[in-house]
Amino acid sequence: TPYQRAAQVWDERIGASRLQAKNWRTMAFGSLILSAGFATALVVQSARGTIVPWVVQVDRLGQAQAVAPAVADYRPTDPQIAFHLARFIEQVRSIPADAIIVRQNWLRAYDFATDRGAMALNDYARSNDPFAKVGRQQIAVDVSSVIRASPDSFRVAWVERRYENGQLAETTRWTAILTIVVQIPRNADRLRANPLGIY
Repeated sequence: TPYQRAAQVWDERIGASRLQAKNWRTMAFGSLILSAGFATALVVQSARGTIVPWVVQVDRLGQAQAVAPAVADYRPTDPQIAFHLARFIEQVRSIPADAIIVRQNWLRAYDFATDRGAMALNDYARSNDPFAKVGRQQIAVDVSSVIRASPDSFRVAWVERRYENGQLAETTRWTAILTIVVQIPRNADRLRANPLGIY
């Protein structure tokens, strides 16, 4: 009958658009699931942190000596500790002719001292004011050896040459036992001031 044919044509038209709408919905949900999967994969990949910093150790001429990935639990070696302890002694004990350099040396020395060490430095500076000697005498420090004395301490030996009015007045030998603590720097300022965390 013509009514049945008309109903069939109508159903084909509506059915085709319904089928098309269903296909588009399926494709939209599939795209949504696919983009959610990509977003999850991107978050997981970025959280893994695939960038590995490398440390290149160079000698005094700039030639690479050791190349290794940086590790968070790095422990400084004895020569590295010895270098920083020798510098610490030079900064605290030497008295250059310029008061600005004396101040800079002391500020750098405080970067390598714990709170108790800073109090000891304060007491030492009060009893032996380095600024009172500036202009009258200079003291040159030459560290001769830094050797490990125990698991937490080093023995430092040095020679001090005291000059008065530009002339050598006295040469003395000194020895100290310095106890160290290694603490990983937790912020950028501490990292700049004391990168190995030797206190």
